[in-house]
Amino acid sequence: MENFSNSTLEKILKLQTELTATKPDVPHLLDLITIRAKEITGSSGAVFELVEGEDIVYRAASGIAEKQIGLRIPIKGSFSGLSLQSKETLYCIDSELDDRVNRDACRRVGLRSMIVLPLYFDSEILGVLKVLSSEVDAYSSDDTYVLNMLSGTLAAILHNAYRWAEREKSLQSMAYLASHDALTGIYNRSAFYDYLRRGLIRLQNDKSNITVALFDLDGLKVVNDTLGHAAGDFYLSKFANRLSHLVPDQDVFARLGGDEFGLIMIHQESKESAIAHLSNLRKMVEGEVQFETTKLQIQTSLGIAFYPEDGIEPDALLAVADTRMYENKRNRKINK
Repeated sequence: MENFSNSTLEKILKLQTELTATKPDVPHLLDLITIRAKEITGSSGAVFELVEGEDIVYRAASGIAEKQIGLRIPIKGSFSGLSLQSKETLYCIDSELDDRVNRDACRRVGLRSMIVLPLYFDSEILGVLKVLSSEVDAYSSDDTYVLNMLSGTLAAILHNAYRWAEREKSLQSMAYLASHDALTGIYNRSAFYDYLRRGLIRLQNDKSNITVALFDLDGLKVVNDTLGHAAGDFYLSKFANRLSHLVPDQDVFARLGGDEFGLIMIHQESKESAIAHLSNLRKMVEGEVQFETTKLQIQTSLGIAFYPEDGIEPDALLAVADTRMYENKRNRKINK
């Protein structure tokens, strides 16, 4: 393929170097792969999908697909499932005309064309890398060639990261690694959205309530700036450990990124009871922790959203909870 530009070749080499140099953290690697695949192919977005039972799940996403992280689609009838079955890289020119695709899922993401690359190590399925565009027939044979050229590196890096984690942490599956935060051991952003979507579907046949809460650690930046990132990691882990021990099995607690955590409560209680319960949870997890010779204060801001009055889609609920969390943070600063 003589038509490659120097910039494309440089991006490929840079990605290969970046992947081999980065820590063996599966969620981090998946995020990095989707970001760089989007950049190299000039795509509108990219997704890394993992097979979990009869479904395929968006475990990392960038660009226009980012809001669909955690999306769960049946393997049967999906373009990615066909790619896995055939072990071939597939190209969809126009999702509105291609009967091989799950059209509803394509419309939800906003894609019209895509390349799907199955990743295998020996005979082991690792997942599917998908680059996508909002334009019809957005890709050339060069784009497919680039992805195929990278596939061996991507598969080997992911396989080695999985085996490292399996050996170090006695973990059993790639799906577990891709759905959990490496630092705190609790669920990550993709799992949070996956469970929230499934919970909202379940409510159609159930009289339970769903409440979404966001927690933001007010003091993390100060801890990082004054004591370093080891102290910051301890601070995050201590908070996650305290709250996870107070969350019942039917609820989902996750680290959404940085110092932000999310909680999905599925319950029968009233809105007022949920607010009181969450306020009590916050009081229980806040307070002093000891890092080496320094005492740290865990303090959190809290934002709460209720289904259906604050929204019926995950993004709407998270947006309301996020706004209320920052209102709470501002009020706490004013009242200090």
